[in-house]
Amino acid sequence: MNYMIGCNFWDSKSGTDMWKNWDADSVFRDLSALSENGVRYLRVFPNWRDFQPITHLRGWHGKHMEYRLSDDRPLFDEFGLDPIMLEHFESFCDIAEKTNIRLIVSIITGWMSGRLFVPPALEGKNPISDPEMLKWETKFARGFVRRFKNRKEIVAWDLGNECNCLGEARNEDEAWLWTSTIRNAILSEDNSRIIMSGMHSLGVNRNENPWTIQDQGELTDVLCPHPYPSPTVGGDVEPVNTLRTTLVPTAQVVYYSSVSGKPAMIQESGTFNDMVCCKSVSAEFLRVNLLSGYANGSLGYLWWCSHEHLHLKNPPYSWSMVERELGLLYSDRSPKPVALEMKRLTKEFENLPDALPNRDIDAVCVTTKDQDFWHIAVTSYILAKQAGLEMEFAYCEQKLPQVKMYIVPSICGWSPFGKELLDSLFERANEGATVLFTIDTGMITTFESVTGLKSRGMMNDFSEHICSFDDTELPFKYCKKYLLSSIGADVIASDKDGTVIFSKNKYGKGNIYVLNFPLEKNLWDKCGVFTDKDLPYYKIYKKAAEELDLGKIATSSNPLVGVTQHKCDDGYYVVAVNYSDEDVEMCVKFADGIRYEVIYGNPDKINACDAVIFKTK
Repeated sequence: MNYMIGCNFWDSKSGTDMWKNWDADSVFRDLSALSENGVRYLRVFPNWRDFQPITHLRGWHGKHMEYRLSDDRPLFDEFGLDPIMLEHFESFCDIAEKTNIRLIVSIITGWMSGRLFVPPALEGKNPISDPEMLKWETKFARGFVRRFKNRKEIVAWDLGNECNCLGEARNEDEAWLWTSTIRNAILSEDNSRIIMSGMHSLGVNRNENPWTIQDQGELTDVLCPHPYPSPTVGGDVEPVNTLRTTLVPTAQVVYYSSVSGKPAMIQESGTFNDMVCCKSVSAEFLRVNLLSGYANGSLGYLWWCSHEHLHLKNPPYSWSMVERELGLLYSDRSPKPVALEMKRLTKEFENLPDALPNRDIDAVCVTTKDQDFWHIAVTSYILAKQAGLEMEFAYCEQKLPQVKMYIVPSICGWSPFGKELLDSLFERANEGATVLFTIDTGMITTFESVTGLKSRGMMNDFSEHICSFDDTELPFKYCKKYLLSSIGADVIASDKDGTVIFSKNKYGKGNIYVLNFPLEKNLWDKCGVFTDKDLPYYKIYKKAAEELDLGKIATSSNPLVGVTQHKCDDGYYVVAVNYSDEDVEMCVKFADGIRYEVIYGNPDKINACDAVIFKTK
């Protein structure tokens, strides 16, 4: 499948009311303008309220007599779908065909931009668990897919738009059953297309979030993070065109894909409004994330949204200040800078591979229980990128992939993981891998024998200390300070009182490193720490990896530039992404004997929030 470049779509005239205020001519002009500006894929939303407008007709004492459509029209068939709306969507598909745009259809669109859109008969019920709701959602999915499964413009079905926002799932079983119900309804009518998850903010620990990455991976074909510069994913700590924020979407794609075992894509992304950033910076945010997604396994990049909707007065646009200025295009369909950037990149992609081979992986980050898994994961991912390590993820309950390095960050609590995982980590180290533990409050059994360290006790310590090694001095804070001393480990850094901060212990053919403070937790909410040249925290990861032969054919000497390498039949593709808001001199160094050509970008420097793509010979 081609790398999907495009956006999410509500028309310029009516937004979420586009289907009931259908204007085919206006929609044709919308899609024509989008196509002219590089949009090749649209994610579209048949509003549940409009497409299945069933109402209860009641008799004596409120007894249900029958279902009808709005205006007392009888049901057209058993699915309760409005034939007028179906004709509107048929017309929409015709327009997509004429404008050379392909469609991802989010079927259960009952949640959109902070508002519920539910059929009148089902108001007040829980869409996730109520039997009547489940019945009509199933009918909707079956009827809609049956009607449109022969439309060639449709490339994928999406369960819906962030359907875990429709209502409460009281436990993982209800979330799993809802997902399975809608997935099976789609498959019963069409098993020829991929099914996307389309969910919002998935978790990994079922006790904390019933909507898990693991379950969505079991039941759907593609997972779909929706990363914005928002507090939900930690994208609001720094400006949107600086390294921390520009890496969040990529980190989320990699996390979802790694833990689920399925592909993932950046299905929604944008910059909210002009207070978050100006329009030129918004274009930079699109550029770096579109290119980084391409290099790091995303199936595509879809902007939110197609048009701004400043003129609309209906909810949700009258409620929210971040739902009005979004869009590639102005209300008059003229392009914003972000649209012009998409147009340029779409043209560039005509000369690039449709999809890159999988990138080479050096390390796995293992997230554990009793921690804010996403906070720790994204911080670890950023540090690994800066250290020149290409990383995937595993949750502590999953089997470990075979790699050369394992990072177990900011472990906390008395039961951060089980014996099976710990034994696997020690086994991998014994076989030659490097394992790095960074410690919050967590505990590890057989600690002395595997780490070469001895603890004289533990204490609370929230004061600032310095971790000093290799001419590097890094301020840090303990949470729970373990009073460690060496009984065989090589001490890399010690505190003033002699407490070991950073150590290495030979274990079989490999090494086990211990960092006696929660590096990732320390950095999570701090602005500027990843770009401050005087605070190269990534060197801790780099130190732990220094003895590994990672087989790199290309490396970056600049911690703001991440490099991926992708083996193909006749060499490698190498992608260098500048995650910062400043141009940098060319900092990619190839191994001796490697010949290459530049197939995208500037061969002399890497522009701000841009990339250079090489093909080796």
